[in-house]
Formats: sequence, C-alpha cells, structure tokens
Amino acid sequence: MVTGQAQELTARVVAPGEMEDVVRRLAGGPHAMVAASMRTRELTALARASGGAFELLIPSESDARLISGPAARLGAELVGLITTLEQATGATPPDEPPPAVDMPPLAPGELLALAEVIREGDSERLDAALEELEMPGLPWWVTQFAWGAEAILTLQLTGGSGDGFATMLHLFTDGWGRLHADADDDLTFQPMTTIEVQARVSAFAALLQESSDGDD
Repeated sequence: MVTGQAQELTARVVAPGEMEDVVRRLAGGPHAMVAASMRTRELTALARASGGAFELLIPSESDARLISGPAARLGAELVGLITTLEQATGATPPDEPPPAVDMPPLAPGELLALAEVIREGDSERLDAALEELEMPGLPWWVTQFAWGAEAILTLQLTGGSGDGFATMLHLFTDGWGRLHADADDDLTFQPMTTIEVQARVSAFAALLQESSDGDD
C-alpha cells in the first residue's frame, strides 16, 4: 500500500535488481497502466494510488524512475506524459482539431482497404472507393491512419471498482483522436485537442484514485 501524506513529489532511480519487486508491489492492488506505442519505441508507466498518496513508475531507455507524492498530484504527472509524447514524436497538434468530415461509419475491413488504396496512390481507385463508401471527401485522419499513427496511447485500470476500464487514443501528425467501435463494430473517429486529451488523462487518474479508495 502507498502511504504518506507528503505535499512534495519525490523521485528516485530504481535499481535494475529491484525493478521486479517494485512492479509486483504496484500491481498488487488496483493500478493503472499508461502505455505509449511510438514508431521506434514504447513507453509503459505503472501507477498506484492508495491512502492519499500515489506512486508512478516510468521506465526509460536509460533507467526507471519511481515518483511518489500526494494522490491529488497524479493527474498532473500523467498529463506531463502527453507533452513528452508529443515532443518525442514531433507531432504538433493544433489548438483546434481539423474540421470533421460528415461520413458514414466504416467497417474495419473498409477502413483497411481504403488505407491500402491511399498508400498505393491511385487517384482513380481512391475516387471510386470514396463513391462506393458514399463518402463526400477524404477525412484527414483516414489519410494519416493509412501511413500509421505517430503514437497510440492506451489507458487501462486493473482491480478495484474501476476494473476493466480501458481507452485508446491515436496521435497523428495533425492531431489527437479516438477510434470508436459501435455495437456492429463499425468505426467512427472523434478528433480531440491536446487539452481534451489532457482532461481525459486527468479524469483517468481520478478514476484510479476512486477505484483504489473503494478497495481500501
């Protein structure tokens, strides 16, 4: 259990020999995983909040840091990872996302087929595909999806009252967004600003704290 009511954050480097024990301890109760998959590397942070305090394990290519402090500060620490992610990928999301294009939901196979046509660069086939799918134009995110997201951010809670909560966000060159599957598995895309992503991450941290409080 995380203990202590210190008002300041503390951070230390975790020695390789103790990494397994730290991970086991953090994962021993309700905990959160924040995973960022980028083109060339991955980052997975592990967080636990209990007793009014939090611990956050952030591995890097050179070492791993364990940050601890009052639970109310966890949201700000996780939001900081969003800035780190944007800087690491070189993405520069605008203050407002590009305007949405009115389009029907796409089946997963339709989206993948459309992405393949985009990569091939055949404008005639692309026009035919858009007409067949009854799409008035090509949304910016579909074009960037075809070439791969700059990063995929996954937030997941395990244990406690929030057990099973998970969400996945995509970071493209021109902005953030979330692919949503409906009951028929058809896909739509919700563009998001950096501020909206930060708000979602802050809410995720609060959900971890509530989940942990209910488990104490």
